[in-house]
Amino acid sequence: MKPYTFFVILPILLTGCLGTPKVTEIPIKTLITENKPQNNTVFFKSQQWWRTTNNSQLISLIDEVLKTNSDIKIAKLNIEKAIYTLNSTKNSNLSSVDLAGSWSRNHVLTSHVQTDLPIKDIKNSDTIDMGTLAIQGQYIFDIWGKFNALQNQAQYSKLAVELQSEWSTLTLSTTVANLYGKYILLTKEENILRKKLNIAKDILSSQNTLYQTGLGTKDNILNASNNVNSLTQKITDIGSQKNILKNSFYALVGNVNSENIDNILLSLDQTAPNFDYFLDIPQYIDSDIVINRPDIKYYLALINSQRENLKSLKADFYPRFSITGKYQYQNLDIQDLLKAHSTLWEFGPSLYLPLFNRNVLTQNYNIAGIDLNIFIENYNNNLIKAYQDINSNLSALKTSKTNNILEERNYNNVKTTYSDKNTLYQIGSLSKLELLNYQNNLLDTELNFIENSFTLYTNQINLIGSLGGYYK
Repeated sequence: MKPYTFFVILPILLTGCLGTPKVTEIPIKTLITENKPQNNTVFFKSQQWWRTTNNSQLISLIDEVLKTNSDIKIAKLNIEKAIYTLNSTKNSNLSSVDLAGSWSRNHVLTSHVQTDLPIKDIKNSDTIDMGTLAIQGQYIFDIWGKFNALQNQAQYSKLAVELQSEWSTLTLSTTVANLYGKYILLTKEENILRKKLNIAKDILSSQNTLYQTGLGTKDNILNASNNVNSLTQKITDIGSQKNILKNSFYALVGNVNSENIDNILLSLDQTAPNFDYFLDIPQYIDSDIVINRPDIKYYLALINSQRENLKSLKADFYPRFSITGKYQYQNLDIQDLLKAHSTLWEFGPSLYLPLFNRNVLTQNYNIAGIDLNIFIENYNNNLIKAYQDINSNLSALKTSKTNNILEERNYNNVKTTYSDKNTLYQIGSLSKLELLNYQNNLLDTELNFIENSFTLYTNQINLIGSLGGYYK
């Protein structure tokens, strides 16, 4: 056996004998449900779910916010950063071609060396100038897969950043949708309260008339007056709440005002549209939906990224083989540095063996193993929370849907009653004051129905948020 073969095999044997540390990975939880799909027409859209609503006002609001929101801009910058990081890992085992130069002046104190070099006798010269100019490069053989693991790690990290951005978009869009619904609720409440205020003023006028004719009491007048004041106060409070909501929209677009936001909200003030219900309520949520939430997939990407990091760290325990090449000018006379007689070149293999720094490598590897288990625990924890969150929101949506149906029946019954009483009023069998009270009761029932409809709307948006997108 040739001598150099021994020096190649020996480090590998030594490294194999020393071994590498072990990491015990915590098992990843899986959701096993007995639910079976009832049909094959399930539709799920995780991105831009709001476009399935076909509501131009809501779509415009969300698009306007996403266009200028700072969190979304930061998320895009993080994605751009991740792309650069990924690109930097490609061919990372091939060093860049470096150009290096140096110049040094040495002072000789005592020496009796004679030389034939074109300089003075070193004994009689106390100064030596040395100049160097070199171009060099190195290629490391990726025998243990270190650089491939680093590239895979960067790829998973990029995926994690993209999923984080997707989750931020989802959270922001559902926030806007809830603010949109709240603004519609306040507008509808304001309209009803203004109608109730007109009725209250009519009742106050009637009580004054009755009091002047001796058929009423002063207490009735005071109660009617207090009712007018209370309704006026509620209308003022709603106006203040609408301004707060408008400022919330401004904050989301990252500005102190927005003409587009103002125009959209003005159209809501003018039309007061009904709440949209565009989500078919499922009987159950399959586990596949849960594991496809952006935040769950984000934690899974972190786990895979850390696994690749462990692979790259493990490769550091093994010998590293590389080829280094250098072409160099070197001369004791700076003026003749680039002369042909001053050129040198080097080309050959090199070996790096981690023997005395294994403790540091071991600790770093163990730390990375702990980080992996932390990511797995985060995944397991958030997986269960996501499943519970979805089912809680699904249960709330089902309940609010049932309540809304019952509240609508109550509202229709009261409308029928009011219609009958209005007929009695027209034929003179009912006083105006009595009709006003029935009308007031109808508006109260309508207000309850509107508030219940808003609850149904928000539970729909909350379920979409917990699902991670649109489900049909």
